[in-house]
Amino acid sequence: MLYDRSRKMDVKEPVSLADLYEVLQVSHSADHEVIVAAYERLSKKYGADPDPNVRERRRLLDQAFSVLSDPEQRATYDRRHAGIPDVVVDKTPVVATPARGVVACARDPEVQTALRCSRCETPICPKCMVQTPVGARCKACAQIARSPVYTMTSGVMVRAGVAAVLGGVVMGLIWGFVLLPFSVGFLSIFIGAGLGYAFTRVMEFATGRKRGPVVAGFAMGGIGIAWGMQFLFVPTGIALYGLVAVGVGVYMCYQNLR
Repeated sequence: MLYDRSRKMDVKEPVSLADLYEVLQVSHSADHEVIVAAYERLSKKYGADPDPNVRERRRLLDQAFSVLSDPEQRATYDRRHAGIPDVVVDKTPVVATPARGVVACARDPEVQTALRCSRCETPICPKCMVQTPVGARCKACAQIARSPVYTMTSGVMVRAGVAAVLGGVVMGLIWGFVLLPFSVGFLSIFIGAGLGYAFTRVMEFATGRKRGPVVAGFAMGGIGIAWGMQFLFVPTGIALYGLVAVGVGVYMCYQNLR
C-alpha cells in the first residue's frame, strides 16, 4: 500500500480507527521494525517546531505509535478496523467444587452417607430422607403437609362419632326388623355390602368427605353397633351368623375410606 507523504493531514479531524497506519505512513502489514523506523523518521521531520499544526501532527504521531507499537493494542485496533467485535475474556478465578464424598448424616451422625438433599445439599441418609417428585430431600426442605382430606379436627371427630352411633342404631333396627331373615347363608353377603355402602356415605356426609384410618374406624364401629343390636332380637347362636355380613361391611368401609 503506497501513501502520498506530501499530502497534508487535516489536523482538525480526530484520529479514528481507520487512519493510524496512515498517520505513520505505513501499510497495514508493516512489521514492528518498519513501524519504529517510520516513527523515528517522522519524529525527526517534525522535530520541535513550535508551529501549532506541526505540534498537532506530532501528537497524532505519538498516539498512532503508542497503539501500533504495542502488539495487544494493535491486534485490538486491527479487529475493530475489520469489524470484528472484541472478545471479552472472563478472568474470574475458577473455584474447584469439593468432591461429594461419604460423610456423616446431619440427622443421624452415626450413619455414613453420600446422599445430599436436592435443595440445600445437607447430607441425608435413607433413614431420614424424604422422597419427593423433585428428588430426595431432608425433612426440613420437604415440608411435608398432610392433605386436608386426611386431617381430622376435634369437631370432625365428634361428628364422626355421633354419626357412627346413630347410624349403628338405625341400621341395627333395620337389620333386626327387616333384614333378619336374610342374615343366614349366602344372602348375608349382600347385607354386608349394604352396610359398607351405607356407612361410607354416612361418614362422608358427617366429616365432609374426609378419608383415613380414623374415619374408616368410626364406620367399622357403627357396623359393630348395628350387629350388636341383633342380640336384642335373636338368640346368640343366630346373631353370630351376622359376622359374615359384618366382615363384608368392614372390608368395604376400609377400602372406601382408607
